Amino acid sequence: MNPDVSRSRFRRLAAVVCGAALLAVSSVVAPTGVAAADDAPATGIVVCTTNSTWTYSPGVVLLPRPITTRVDDRYTSCLSPASGVTGGSSSFTVERDAGCLEPVAAVPETRVITWDDGRTSTFSYTVTVSSLPGLDVVTKTGTITAGAFAGHVAQATQAAPTLDLLQCLGQGVQRQTALGTFAIL
Repeated sequence: MNPDVSRSRFRRLAAVVCGAALLAVSSVVAPTGVAAADDAPATGIVVCTTNSTWTYSPGVVLLPRPITTRVDDRYTSCLSPASGVTGGSSSFTVERDAGCLEPVAAVPETRVITWDDGRTSTFSYTVTVSSLPGLDVVTKTGTITAGAFAGHVAQATQAAPTLDLLQCLGQGVQRQTALGTFAIL
């Protein structure tokens, strides 16, 4: 398959999934206003688009084996007028067993998001992965447990191309990217 066509198809599918997630989040929380600028819990919302890169070492092969995954997330185009947050980032490493033929089990994780205004938020959540034809949908649902927006529920929804089984042979899949949304309610 032509890589440009595949990339274009992925971006269209990701846009549909992310748009649906954003619509669902906004319809649930729109009446509550926007998040406060301080660290105290407040009614509100912060919604960002996300761009994630997952780097696997060693590569993900057909059967599960221990993998170290480096996660680099960028939060952009954030909507949160009262807080002034417009973007942020987080990076961390996680160790788990993974394989191309076995879906990732629901697992707990914690990450620290550094916002562009210098504040941080600790996001503790459970990850689930659902597979659609040609697309994996990764959902992270949990709570901001410390820092800015502490006490608020948060959710990330990301779409990533399904792993190419041919790449799972040999050294395996070394890198994967995802697009999505992140919302603090």
